[in-house]
Amino acid sequence: MSLVEFLFHSNNIIFTSAVILMLLIAFLEGILVVLGMGLSNLFDSLIPDFDSNIEFEMDSGYSLTKFFGWIRLKQVPILMLLVIFLTSFGLLGLFIQAILLNSLGILWLEYIVIIPTFIISLFSLRIIGGVIAKILPKDETSSISTSELIGHVAIITLGKATKGSPAEAKTKDKYGQTHYFMVEPENENEFFLQGDKVLLSEQNNTVFYATKNLPEKLK
Repeated sequence: MSLVEFLFHSNNIIFTSAVILMLLIAFLEGILVVLGMGLSNLFDSLIPDFDSNIEFEMDSGYSLTKFFGWIRLKQVPILMLLVIFLTSFGLLGLFIQAILLNSLGILWLEYIVIIPTFIISLFSLRIIGGVIAKILPKDETSSISTSELIGHVAIITLGKATKGSPAEAKTKDKYGQTHYFMVEPENENEFFLQGDKVLLSEQNNTVFYATKNLPEKLK
């Protein structure tokens, strides 16, 4: 089997397409940068602000915020993350298929290879993104510790929060940046619904405790 036949075989086309898409994005970004524009800033502006340092924990409530933080979103430009993922996914998938072809003489159906390739690519994205995040210059002038959010009024954005079962909430810091995080009631008999305003009173690792008993001046 020739290289062209291998790359564009029906069982490899999704991996080859990922590599081609990555090259097109990189080429387009290069042209736009020369012209004084760029896709990266546009994509980054579409993502809401949140605390990207929240660690992903499998035993805590499901939250897209945690997943976004885990893949380094907001630590690394989203376009760069997309290029990393497409490169990892495409090349890893083709590498696995090449090994199978050389050792077994067959190409597995793409949907069999996609799942492990996708999972490994996510971990590759986190690792490589972490390295890049350490290299990229950071603007520390407007960053705050999440503990400084205690005393702020937050709004429940997703889910229902009960004691031991947090929901997603958001608030703005003194710089006007929006932070997304998990919050649960500090009292057993309280619960929060989407749209409720709560007062952040304490933080335990990645979860905030709050109450709906807001002072009159904060209502």
